[in-house]
Amino acid sequence: MPPFEQPRWRHWSAGVSALLLALGGCAVAPSGPVDYSGRLAVQVAAHGERPAQSHSAAFELGGDARQGHLRLLSPLGTVVADARWSADQVTLETGDGPRQYPSLEALARDTLGEAIPLAALLAWLQGQPWAGAAHEPVDGGFRQLGWTVDTHALGEEGQLLARRDAPPTVTLRARLDR
Repeated sequence: MPPFEQPRWRHWSAGVSALLLALGGCAVAPSGPVDYSGRLAVQVAAHGERPAQSHSAAFELGGDARQGHLRLLSPLGTVVADARWSADQVTLETGDGPRQYPSLEALARDTLGEAIPLAALLAWLQGQPWAGAAHEPVDGGFRQLGWTVDTHALGEEGQLLARRDAPPTVTLRARLDR
């Protein structure tokens, strides 16, 4: 059975997102307006004993760093994971029920196994650095939070590429629906 069809929530032993695994039979109720939708793909390079991993899912993302949501959908469009955050609470809802986290960073580290800047992703999808951290311009984009964010194909093609080179190397690709 492909990862999108697994009926339970698991951590990826290789440190890649359980958030990016769609959980076929475990639907949850959607919440919040959608600012962006498309496909996300995360690749984590092999590191030490950990093998390389690569996973993708359809997504809907809305809000900002203070309040918002990230929804992951199965290939059939069923909501299988819904992360919601506000100033005082971060919740991940899956078919296994809700889990609370003290921050977006804690959610990302626990469920993704690797630090992926969920708070910054909305700004990055706008082609802008996140206001919550320093950045430096580079050809085709900027560097922020240890990631090189390539925004050159965002306007015409709706594609974002972000790469963290610190081991293990993590590559995040987003393709926005038009």
